[in-house]
Amino acid sequence: MKKTLNYIVGSIGILLIIFLSLKVENLQEHQAKAPTTIFDANEYANHFWTEKLPQRISEAPDANLLLTKLNENPNMAISTYGKKLGISKTYYFLFQGNGVIQAIDDEYLSVVLNNTQDTLHIATAFIFGNAVRDGSGSVNIDNFINMTDFNNVSIAINKLVKEKIVPRLKKSAAIGKEIDFAGVAELREDQAIPEILSIIPVKANISDGKTEQ
Repeated sequence: MKKTLNYIVGSIGILLIIFLSLKVENLQEHQAKAPTTIFDANEYANHFWTEKLPQRISEAPDANLLLTKLNENPNMAISTYGKKLGISKTYYFLFQGNGVIQAIDDEYLSVVLNNTQDTLHIATAFIFGNAVRDGSGSVNIDNFINMTDFNNVSIAINKLVKEKIVPRLKKSAAIGKEIDFAGVAELREDQAIPEILSIIPVKANISDGKTEQ
């Protein structure tokens, strides 16, 4: 009996020592003290715009080449130049080119490409969606902890297009002026190639033949 009592007293003593060594803290107080990192989509987008996008533009195919390939062999063109997210059937194409402004609409500039004389629409309104983010191939979804942050990057990038590209296009565009551009087009795998491709611009230099604007 005495041996059992000593065992119980000893066990209680050990448990007491362990309990006293623990620091009990309110969960809310602990969470408040814990460092938190808030994702800044605008900061990410600015870094993407200045550090990653220029390199992607320099590597992008020529508009004449891409359009020719899309018309000749869409499947090959999609597999070669298209980028998509996961199992989506929507592909994005980043490309560059030059041409002459043929018409100015409230929503886009109509541009006739040099050499092939194909026509493109360069959007100046309704800049939304994931075309630039996904078409660049530089934003990896695996690097984000949630879809909200990932989607906010698209919003922030589109905002940069509307701030840095669109105002200059609207101010300087005139019929007959030359334009050197880069942009992203969106195509669905199960749809026919449109007669006129529309792009969201990520680069645009307009020239009157003497100076760029």
